[in-house]
Amino acid sequence: MFDSISPQIWIVLALAITALGPATYVWRHLAHSYTPRDITLPPEDTSWKSQKQLLLSSGILCCLLALGLFVFTPEAEAFAKSDWLAPAVLGAIGSLAIGATIAGWRDGEVEPLIRGPSRSYSLAEQPKRYWASMAWNGLLGVGLVAGSSVVTYDNLTPECDDDGDEMTLSVALEACNAMLAVEGLKKVEKAELLGDRGRVHHRLGNDKQALLDYSRAIEIDPEDSYAFYNRALIRRRMADFEGAVEDFEASLALRPRNDEAYLERGLMYLDTGLFDKAIADFTRLHEYAPDNPYALPNRGVAFAWLDDEERAERDFRSVGKGEPGWPIVLRGRAILALNREDYPAVIRHLTQALEVNPDDYFALRLRADAYWEVGEEDLARDDDDRSMALDMARNR
Repeated sequence: MFDSISPQIWIVLALAITALGPATYVWRHLAHSYTPRDITLPPEDTSWKSQKQLLLSSGILCCLLALGLFVFTPEAEAFAKSDWLAPAVLGAIGSLAIGATIAGWRDGEVEPLIRGPSRSYSLAEQPKRYWASMAWNGLLGVGLVAGSSVVTYDNLTPECDDDGDEMTLSVALEACNAMLAVEGLKKVEKAELLGDRGRVHHRLGNDKQALLDYSRAIEIDPEDSYAFYNRALIRRRMADFEGAVEDFEASLALRPRNDEAYLERGLMYLDTGLFDKAIADFTRLHEYAPDNPYALPNRGVAFAWLDDEERAERDFRSVGKGEPGWPIVLRGRAILALNREDYPAVIRHLTQALEVNPDDYFALRLRADAYWEVGEEDLARDDDDRSMALDMARNR
Protein backbone atom coordinates (compact mmCIF):
# COMPACT_ATOMS: atom_id res chain seq x y z
CA MET A 1 0.00 0.00 0.00
CA PHE A 2 2.74 2.45 1.00
CA ASP A 3 5.30 1.24 -1.58
CA SER A 4 3.87 3.55 -4.24
CA ILE A 5 4.37 6.64 -2.08
CA SER A 6 7.48 8.61 -3.02
CA PRO A 7 10.19 8.86 -0.31
CA GLN A 8 10.08 12.64 -0.77
CA ILE A 9 6.47 12.66 0.44
CA TRP A 10 7.49 10.98 3.70
CA ILE A 11 10.27 13.53 4.17
CA VAL A 12 7.90 16.43 3.55
CA LEU A 13 5.42 14.89 6.02
CA ALA A 14 8.17 14.67 8.66
CA LEU A 15 9.15 18.29 7.95
CA ALA A 16 5.50 19.36 8.27
CA ILE A 17 5.22 17.67 11.66
CA THR A 18 8.46 19.35 12.74
CA ALA A 19 7.13 22.71 11.56
CA LEU A 20 3.93 22.37 13.57
CA GLY A 21 5.37 23.80 16.79
CA PRO A 22 7.10 26.91 15.35
CA ALA A 23 4.19 27.54 12.95
CA THR A 24 1.71 27.45 15.84
CA TYR A 25 3.82 29.94 17.79
CA VAL A 26 4.18 32.33 14.83
CA TRP A 27 0.43 32.18 14.13
CA ARG A 28 -0.45 32.72 17.79
CA HIS A 29 2.01 35.62 18.08
CA LEU A 30 0.76 37.40 14.96
CA ALA A 31 -2.90 36.74 15.69
CA HIS A 32 -2.53 38.13 19.22
CA SER A 33 -0.64 41.20 18.01
CA TYR A 34 -3.25 42.18 15.42
CA THR A 35 -6.43 41.26 17.33
CA PRO A 36 -8.08 44.22 19.14
CA ARG A 37 -8.48 43.60 22.86
CA ASP A 38 -11.28 44.75 25.10
CA ILE A 39 -9.67 47.20 27.53
CA THR A 40 -12.31 46.47 30.13
CA LEU A 41 -10.96 42.94 30.59
CA PRO A 42 -8.36 42.24 33.30
CA PRO A 43 -4.68 42.22 32.21
CA GLU A 44 -3.61 38.99 30.48
CA ASP A 45 -0.36 37.05 30.80
CA THR A 46 1.81 37.80 27.75
CA SER A 47 5.02 36.38 29.13
CA TRP A 48 4.93 33.75 26.38
CA LYS A 49 5.44 36.46 23.73
CA SER A 50 9.02 37.07 22.73
CA GLN A 51 10.54 38.83 19.73
CA LYS A 52 13.50 36.49 19.95
CA GLN A 53 11.25 33.40 19.89
CA LEU A 54 9.27 34.87 16.99
CA LEU A 55 12.43 35.37 14.92
CA LEU A 56 13.71 31.91 15.86
CA SER A 57 10.43 30.21 14.93
CA SER A 58 10.21 32.15 11.66
CA GLY A 59 13.79 31.17 10.80
CA ILE A 60 13.03 27.51 11.50
CA LEU A 61 9.96 27.66 9.27
CA CYS A 62 11.97 29.21 6.41
CA CYS A 63 14.66 26.54 6.73
CA LEU A 64 12.08 23.75 6.76
CA LEU A 65 10.32 25.24 3.72
CA ALA A 66 13.62 25.47 1.83
CA LEU A 67 14.47 21.90 2.80
CA GLY A 68 11.02 20.74 1.67
CA LEU A 69 11.59 22.28 -1.76
CA PHE A 70 15.14 20.94 -1.95
CA VAL A 71 14.13 17.28 -1.48
CA PHE A 72 12.44 17.30 -4.90
CA THR A 73 15.60 18.39 -6.77
CA PRO A 74 18.08 16.06 -8.58
CA GLU A 75 20.81 17.31 -6.24
CA ALA A 76 18.84 16.04 -3.24
CA GLU A 77 18.40 12.64 -4.88
CA ALA A 78 22.14 12.43 -5.57
CA PHE A 79 22.92 13.48 -1.99
CA ALA A 80 20.52 10.87 -0.59
CA LYS A 81 22.37 8.15 -2.54
CA SER A 82 25.81 9.42 -1.50
CA ASP A 83 27.97 8.41 1.45
CA TRP A 84 27.46 11.84 3.03
CA LEU A 85 23.81 11.50 4.03
CA ALA A 86 24.44 9.54 7.23
CA PRO A 87 27.18 11.81 8.65
CA ALA A 88 25.14 14.91 7.74
CA VAL A 89 22.06 13.65 9.60
CA LEU A 90 24.09 12.44 12.60
CA GLY A 91 26.04 15.70 12.72
CA ALA A 92 22.92 17.86 12.48
CA ILE A 93 21.08 16.06 15.30
CA GLY A 94 24.24 15.92 17.41
CA SER A 95 24.88 19.63 16.95
CA LEU A 96 21.28 20.37 17.93
CA ALA A 97 21.70 18.31 21.11
CA ILE A 98 24.97 20.03 22.03
CA GLY A 99 23.40 23.44 21.33
CA ALA A 100 20.47 22.58 23.59
CA THR A 101 22.91 21.55 26.33
CA ILE A 102 24.83 24.82 26.08
CA ALA A 103 21.60 26.85 26.08
CA GLY A 104 20.36 24.89 29.10
CA TRP A 105 23.58 25.60 30.99
CA ARG A 106 23.26 29.29 30.18
CA ASP A 107 19.54 29.70 30.92
CA GLY A 108 19.15 27.24 33.77
CA GLU A 109 16.31 25.53 31.91
CA VAL A 110 16.56 22.58 29.50
CA GLU A 111 14.26 20.48 27.35
CA PRO A 112 15.39 16.88 26.72
CA LEU A 113 15.68 15.90 23.06
CA ILE A 114 14.13 12.77 21.49
CA ARG A 115 11.60 12.21 24.23
CA GLY A 116 7.89 11.73 24.60
CA PRO A 117 5.84 14.66 25.97
CA SER A 118 7.32 18.11 25.33
CA ARG A 119 8.46 19.52 28.67
CA SER A 120 11.36 21.59 30.00
CA TYR A 121 12.97 21.37 33.43
CA SER A 122 14.31 24.21 35.56
CA LEU A 123 17.47 23.98 37.64
CA ALA A 124 15.81 25.96 40.43
CA GLU A 125 12.59 23.96 40.56
CA GLN A 126 13.51 20.44 39.36
CA PRO A 127 17.29 20.06 39.73
CA LYS A 128 17.37 16.24 39.38
CA ARG A 129 15.42 16.20 36.14
CA TYR A 130 17.34 19.23 34.94
CA TRP A 131 20.72 17.52 35.37
CA ALA A 132 19.38 14.24 33.93
CA SER A 133 18.17 16.11 30.85
CA MET A 134 21.48 17.97 30.56
CA ALA A 135 23.37 14.68 30.77
CA TRP A 136 21.07 13.07 28.21
CA ASN A 137 21.38 15.93 25.72
CA GLY A 138 25.14 16.16 26.21
CA LEU A 139 25.81 12.43 25.81
CA LEU A 140 23.45 12.23 22.85
CA GLY A 141 25.12 15.20 21.15
CA VAL A 142 28.68 14.02 21.75
CA GLY A 143 27.82 10.47 20.64
CA LEU A 144 26.15 11.57 17.41
CA VAL A 145 28.85 14.10 16.52
CA ALA A 146 31.51 11.46 17.22
CA GLY A 147 29.65 9.01 15.00
CA SER A 148 29.40 11.61 12.27
CA SER A 149 33.14 12.29 12.55
CA VAL A 150 33.98 8.59 12.27
CA VAL A 151 31.80 8.12 9.18
CA THR A 152 33.23 11.30 7.62
CA TYR A 153 36.77 10.05 8.28
CA ASP A 154 35.92 6.74 6.61
CA ASN A 155 34.46 8.58 3.61
CA LEU A 156 37.58 10.71 3.26
CA THR A 157 39.97 7.77 3.71
CA PRO A 158 40.77 6.16 0.32
CA GLU A 159 39.63 2.56 0.04
CA CYS A 160 40.89 -0.28 -2.10
CA ASP A 161 37.81 -0.65 -4.31
CA ASP A 162 36.87 -0.24 -7.95
CA ASP A 163 34.13 2.40 -7.58
CA GLY A 164 34.35 5.86 -9.13
CA ASP A 165 35.97 7.59 -12.06
CA GLU A 166 39.57 7.33 -13.30
CA MET A 167 40.91 9.84 -10.76
CA THR A 168 39.18 8.03 -7.88
CA LEU A 169 40.51 4.70 -9.16
CA SER A 170 44.07 6.07 -9.21
CA VAL A 171 43.70 7.08 -5.55
CA ALA A 172 42.20 3.66 -4.79
CA LEU A 173 45.20 1.99 -6.44
CA GLU A 174 47.56 3.87 -4.13
CA ALA A 175 45.43 2.76 -1.17
CA CYS A 176 45.63 -0.86 -2.35
CA ASN A 177 49.42 -0.65 -2.64
CA ALA A 178 49.70 0.86 0.84
CA MET A 179 47.47 -1.84 2.36
CA LEU A 180 49.38 -4.64 0.68
CA ALA A 181 52.67 -3.18 1.95
CA VAL A 182 51.58 -3.67 5.56
CA GLU A 183 53.55 -6.47 7.21
CA GLY A 184 51.85 -9.35 8.97
CA LEU A 185 48.81 -9.59 6.70
CA LYS A 186 46.89 -12.83 6.99
CA LYS A 187 46.68 -14.94 3.83
CA VAL A 188 42.95 -14.36 3.47
CA GLU A 189 43.38 -10.59 3.86
CA LYS A 190 46.19 -10.52 1.30
CA ALA A 191 44.15 -12.57 -1.19
CA GLU A 192 41.18 -10.21 -0.80
CA LEU A 193 43.37 -7.13 -1.27
CA LEU A 194 45.01 -8.64 -4.36
CA GLY A 195 41.57 -9.34 -5.80
CA ASP A 196 40.46 -5.79 -4.99
CA ARG A 197 43.58 -4.31 -6.60
CA GLY A 198 43.05 -6.55 -9.60
CA ARG A 199 39.58 -5.07 -10.10
CA VAL A 200 41.03 -1.55 -9.88
CA HIS A 201 43.64 -2.44 -12.52
CA HIS A 202 40.85 -4.01 -14.58
CA ARG A 203 38.80 -0.78 -14.50
CA LEU A 204 41.88 1.26 -15.37
CA GLY A 205 42.64 -0.99 -18.37
CA ASN A 206 45.84 -2.38 -16.86
CA ASP A 207 45.06 -5.91 -18.02
CA LYS A 208 48.49 -7.46 -17.38
CA GLN A 209 48.66 -6.11 -13.83
CA ALA A 210 45.08 -7.24 -13.19
CA LEU A 211 45.90 -10.73 -14.50
CA LEU A 212 48.92 -10.91 -12.21
CA ASP A 213 46.95 -9.83 -9.14
CA TYR A 214 44.12 -12.29 -9.80
CA SER A 215 46.64 -15.10 -10.33
CA ARG A 216 48.42 -14.31 -7.06
CA ALA A 217 45.07 -14.17 -5.24
CA ILE A 218 44.17 -17.61 -6.64
CA GLU A 219 47.54 -19.02 -5.55
CA ILE A 220 46.82 -17.90 -1.99
CA ASP A 221 43.13 -18.85 -2.00
CA PRO A 222 42.24 -21.47 -4.67
CA GLU A 223 38.63 -21.42 -3.44
CA ASP A 224 38.02 -17.80 -4.49
CA SER A 225 35.39 -18.10 -7.22
CA TYR A 226 35.34 -14.32 -7.76
CA ALA A 227 39.07 -14.24 -8.55
CA PHE A 228 38.61 -17.01 -11.15
CA TYR A 229 35.64 -15.17 -12.67
CA ASN A 230 37.47 -11.83 -12.84
CA ARG A 231 40.58 -13.48 -14.32
CA ALA A 232 38.34 -15.10 -16.93
CA LEU A 233 37.08 -11.65 -17.96
CA ILE A 234 40.65 -10.40 -18.32
CA ARG A 235 41.73 -13.44 -20.31
CA ARG A 236 38.74 -13.03 -22.59
CA ARG A 237 39.64 -9.39 -23.19
CA MET A 238 43.25 -10.45 -23.92
CA ALA A 239 41.93 -13.02 -26.46
CA ASP A 240 43.11 -15.96 -24.33
CA PHE A 241 39.87 -17.86 -24.89
CA GLU A 242 41.18 -21.23 -23.76
CA GLY A 243 42.38 -19.75 -20.46
CA ALA A 244 39.11 -17.84 -20.07
CA VAL A 245 37.06 -21.04 -20.49
CA GLU A 246 39.18 -22.78 -17.83
CA ASP A 247 38.64 -19.92 -15.38
CA PHE A 248 34.91 -19.70 -16.07
CA GLU A 249 34.63 -23.44 -15.41
CA ALA A 250 36.65 -23.14 -12.19
CA SER A 251 34.48 -20.25 -10.99
CA LEU A 252 31.26 -22.11 -11.78
CA ALA A 253 32.55 -25.26 -10.07
CA LEU A 254 33.00 -23.24 -6.88
CA ARG A 255 29.83 -21.17 -7.32
CA PRO A 256 27.36 -22.90 -9.68
CA ARG A 257 24.77 -20.12 -9.42
CA ASN A 258 27.11 -17.44 -10.76
CA ASP A 259 24.69 -15.92 -13.29
CA GLU A 260 27.23 -13.44 -14.62
CA ALA A 261 29.66 -16.24 -15.47
CA TYR A 262 27.07 -17.96 -17.68
CA LEU A 263 26.30 -14.66 -19.39
CA GLU A 264 29.93 -13.70 -20.02
CA ARG A 265 30.97 -17.19 -21.13
CA GLY A 266 27.94 -17.35 -23.42
CA LEU A 267 28.91 -14.00 -24.98
CA MET A 268 32.45 -15.29 -25.48
CA TYR A 269 31.13 -18.41 -27.22
CA LEU A 270 28.90 -16.15 -29.32
CA ASP A 271 31.89 -14.02 -30.37
CA THR A 272 33.97 -17.10 -31.29
CA GLY A 273 31.23 -18.82 -33.28
CA LEU A 274 30.54 -21.63 -30.80
CA PHE A 275 26.81 -21.07 -31.04
CA ASP A 276 25.61 -24.37 -29.54
CA LYS A 277 27.70 -23.77 -26.41
CA ALA A 278 26.44 -20.18 -26.26
CA ILE A 279 22.84 -21.43 -26.43
CA ALA A 280 23.55 -23.87 -23.58
CA ASP A 281 24.94 -21.09 -21.35
CA PHE A 282 22.13 -18.65 -22.10
CA THR A 283 19.57 -21.42 -21.47
CA ARG A 284 21.16 -22.22 -18.09
CA LEU A 285 21.23 -18.51 -17.25
CA HIS A 286 17.52 -18.20 -18.05
CA GLU A 287 16.76 -21.23 -15.86
CA TYR A 288 18.69 -19.77 -12.91
CA ALA A 289 17.61 -16.15 -13.42
CA PRO A 290 14.35 -15.94 -15.43
CA ASP A 291 14.28 -12.15 -15.06
CA ASN A 292 17.74 -11.61 -16.54
CA PRO A 293 17.11 -9.25 -19.49
CA TYR A 294 20.02 -10.55 -21.60
CA ALA A 295 19.59 -14.35 -21.52
CA LEU A 296 16.84 -14.82 -24.12
CA PRO A 297 17.80 -12.06 -26.60
CA ASN A 298 21.39 -13.35 -26.73
CA ARG A 299 20.17 -16.91 -27.13
CA GLY A 300 18.01 -15.62 -29.97
CA VAL A 301 21.12 -14.12 -31.61
CA ALA A 302 22.85 -17.53 -31.42
CA PHE A 303 19.81 -19.16 -33.06
CA ALA A 304 19.89 -16.42 -35.71
CA TRP A 305 23.51 -17.20 -36.58
CA LEU A 306 22.45 -20.85 -36.95
CA ASP A 307 19.68 -19.62 -39.29
CA ASP A 308 17.01 -21.01 -36.96
CA GLU A 309 14.54 -18.17 -37.48
CA GLU A 310 11.63 -19.81 -35.66
CA ARG A 311 13.45 -20.28 -32.35
CA ALA A 312 15.27 -16.95 -32.72
CA GLU A 313 12.00 -15.04 -33.11
CA ARG A 314 10.47 -16.94 -30.20
CA ASP A 315 13.22 -15.55 -27.95
CA PHE A 316 13.06 -12.09 -29.51
CA ARG A 317 9.31 -11.84 -28.91
CA SER A 318 9.93 -12.14 -25.15
CA VAL A 319 11.67 -8.74 -25.18
CA GLY A 320 9.70 -5.51 -25.40
CA LYS A 321 10.77 -2.34 -27.15
CA GLY A 322 12.73 -0.11 -24.80
CA GLU A 323 13.84 -2.94 -22.51
CA PRO A 324 17.59 -3.46 -21.87
CA GLY A 325 17.72 -6.40 -24.30
CA TRP A 326 15.98 -4.54 -27.17
CA PRO A 327 19.19 -3.51 -29.02
CA ILE A 328 20.26 -7.18 -28.95
CA VAL A 329 16.94 -8.13 -30.56
CA LEU A 330 17.52 -5.56 -33.31
CA ARG A 331 21.00 -6.98 -33.98
CA GLY A 332 19.55 -10.50 -34.05
CA ARG A 333 16.85 -9.55 -36.54
CA ALA A 334 19.51 -7.88 -38.66
CA ILE A 335 21.36 -11.22 -38.72
CA LEU A 336 18.17 -13.02 -39.80
CA ALA A 337 17.74 -10.43 -42.58
CA LEU A 338 21.39 -10.94 -43.57
CA ASN A 339 20.75 -14.68 -43.90
CA ARG A 340 17.94 -13.82 -46.37
CA GLU A 341 20.21 -11.27 -48.11
CA ASP A 342 17.61 -8.60 -47.32
CA TYR A 343 20.14 -5.77 -46.95
CA PRO A 344 17.63 -2.89 -46.61
CA ALA A 345 16.12 -4.73 -43.61
CA VAL A 346 19.62 -5.23 -42.18
CA ILE A 347 20.25 -1.49 -42.45
CA ARG A 348 16.85 -0.63 -40.95
CA HIS A 349 17.31 -2.86 -37.87
CA LEU A 350 20.88 -1.75 -37.23
CA THR A 351 20.00 1.92 -37.64
CA GLN A 352 17.42 1.49 -34.88
CA ALA A 353 20.04 -0.22 -32.71
CA LEU A 354 22.47 2.65 -33.27
CA GLU A 355 19.81 5.14 -32.24
CA VAL A 356 19.86 3.45 -28.82
CA ASN A 357 23.66 3.14 -28.68
CA PRO A 358 25.62 5.14 -31.28
CA ASP A 359 28.84 3.35 -30.24
CA ASP A 360 27.56 -0.15 -31.02
CA TYR A 361 30.65 -1.60 -32.76
CA PHE A 362 28.90 -4.70 -34.07
CA ALA A 363 26.02 -2.69 -35.54
CA LEU A 364 28.40 -0.27 -37.28
CA ARG A 365 30.47 -3.08 -38.82
CA LEU A 366 27.48 -5.06 -40.04
CA ARG A 367 25.67 -1.98 -41.34
CA ALA A 368 28.81 -0.95 -43.23
CA ASP A 369 28.83 -4.36 -44.94
CA ALA A 370 25.14 -3.94 -45.83
CA TYR A 371 25.77 -0.45 -47.24
CA TRP A 372 28.56 -1.85 -49.44
CA GLU A 373 26.15 -4.51 -50.75
CA VAL A 374 23.52 -1.92 -51.78
CA GLY A 375 26.09 0.44 -53.28
CA GLU A 376 25.92 3.17 -50.60
CA GLU A 377 29.69 3.63 -50.59
CA ASP A 378 29.85 6.95 -48.72
CA LEU A 379 27.65 5.65 -45.90
CA ALA A 380 29.66 2.42 -45.80
CA ARG A 381 32.95 4.34 -45.47
CA ASP A 382 31.46 6.48 -42.72
CA ASP A 383 30.45 3.39 -40.70
CA ASP A 384 33.85 1.80 -41.34
CA ASP A 385 35.61 4.92 -40.05
CA ARG A 386 33.44 5.09 -36.95
CA SER A 387 33.93 1.41 -36.14
CA MET A 388 37.70 1.65 -36.63
CA ALA A 389 37.84 4.67 -34.32
CA LEU A 390 35.95 2.70 -31.66
CA ASP A 391 38.27 -0.26 -32.10
CA MET A 392 41.38 1.92 -31.71
CA ALA A 393 39.96 3.58 -28.59
CA ARG A 394 39.11 0.20 -27.09
CA ASN A 395 42.59 -1.25 -27.71
CA ARG A 396 44.62 1.67 -26.37
